Amino acid sequence: MTFYHFINCLLLTFAPPIMLYKFSSLSEYGTIWRTGMGVLAYVVTQVCKLLIIAVVMTPNAMMSHLIDCLGMYWFLINQNKASVASVKILSIALGWSVAESIFTRLVDFYLNARSLEFEWIHLISAAEANIVLLQNMCVSALLWQWNRSGNKLSVVLMMVYFVSLSLIKMHLLSQIGALIALSTMTLFLTN
Repeated sequence: MTFYHFINCLLLTFAPPIMLYKFSSLSEYGTIWRTGMGVLAYVVTQVCKLLIIAVVMTPNAMMSHLIDCLGMYWFLINQNKASVASVKILSIALGWSVAESIFTRLVDFYLNARSLEFEWIHLISAAEANIVLLQNMCVSALLWQWNRSGNKLSVVLMMVYFVSLSLIKMHLLSQIGALIALSTMTLFLTN
């Protein structure tokens, strides 16, 4: 049963990015290289973030989001070969999300989802990967719009966006956890 739980977590995490690549304009333009650049963008940004946090300051969630935003912006703007804006936006966001899922969830799934008992935390983490995919697409589109528009968005608007998106993500995850706990308790009490 735990092997099926492991496969279920993997499919819930990695099937939506594969479907996004397959059924969007990314597959028409053959952008696997650009998606790989999104993976590279995530790795380079995380290494730089770790160096900045280790040398300069203490860890802060807002500063972490800001460094991620700067890394995504730099790779999004310096990727000049894409002619279509949606291809640029989706390829960076998709590569970023897949790399984040690989580096933060895959090892956890392999080590813990194959344990002797079933835990809901892994399914919640897999569902969170889909929320993060949407969040990265929104951030990438917002950064592209900020770069291309004549009137620049204010920094306050971007900060409000990040704070509200983080709060919504935390609220959704807590609601999913509460729903799973209540359904498990109901099933336990009825048996």
